[in-house]
Amino acid sequence: MTTELLALADRVEAERGFCNELDVQCEVALFEPDACELAIRPNAAGTKVIVTIAGGADRTFLARDFTISARARADTAAKLRARAHASRVGDGRGE
Repeated sequence: MTTELLALADRVEAERGFCNELDVQCEVALFEPDACELAIRPNAAGTKVIVTIAGGADRTFLARDFTISARARADTAAKLRARAHASRVGDGRGE
C-alpha cells in the first residue's frame, strides 16, 4: 500500500488542475473508518465514493476537492506521503 500511496501523491503533485478521478482516489486513500462510517470504495465509474454506514447502509457522495487548487494539491500530497510513512513504520519497515 505504501507504494500506491506514494504514486498517488506523485500524480496529485503533477496535476495542473482539478481532477475528479484523483479526488475520488484520494478520498478512498485518506479515509479513516469510525463508529459511523465503516468503509469506503469508489463507484463503478470512479466518479463518486460509496461509504458504508453503521447498520449496513451505503451512501453515495461526491469526493472532496483534493485537487481544486495548487495549495490543495500540495496539502493532499503531503497527507498521502504521511499516510505512506505511517504505513511503513506500522509494518516494521521504518526509516
